Amino acid sequence: MPIRIALMRSILINGRRVKGEEARGLAETVGAADVRSVGATGNLLFRSRKAPATLERELEAACAELYGRPTEMVVKTVEEWRALLQANPFPDRTAAAPARVLVWAMREPLPDAGLDQLRRRASADEQVERTRSGDIYMWFGGEDPNASRLPAGFGLKALGAVGTNRNWNTVMKITAVLDQMEAAT
Repeated sequence: MPIRIALMRSILINGRRVKGEEARGLAETVGAADVRSVGATGNLLFRSRKAPATLERELEAACAELYGRPTEMVVKTVEEWRALLQANPFPDRTAAAPARVLVWAMREPLPDAGLDQLRRRASADEQVERTRSGDIYMWFGGEDPNASRLPAGFGLKALGAVGTNRNWNTVMKITAVLDQMEAAT
């Protein structure tokens, strides 16, 4: 059965923090098997034959039922996840300073106007690149990513898209679990 990677936009929903057991339960509610959570519980890997768009809708509905409102979900296939990794425009920088790279997994590509707005927000040593598939990479250079104006203070919906971000260290943790699941097949 195919593996899916589901990323929650937020692990704080309607004033409640999502716990690992609850997140795994959401996936099981929509028929997922072999469910695993990675890190702060907003990262799920599981097996499902359902299409990513179907899983996004069903997981958001399950969130709404459990928490009283949904959070956006981005679901990637293994092929999409691997393409996201391969599209990294900053491989040398990522190897040297992985915490300074932020990856936005997008449900659909960010429109050009949204990308332009992000680039205008970037300081001189920050960089924003969109991959061919529409995902976004941000490099923080000398900036503390937590102090940067780049990812803070805007919503992707306002820029015309739905997505969620993870730093490169988290991306690698998700990938390690994905590798384990594939090896067990």
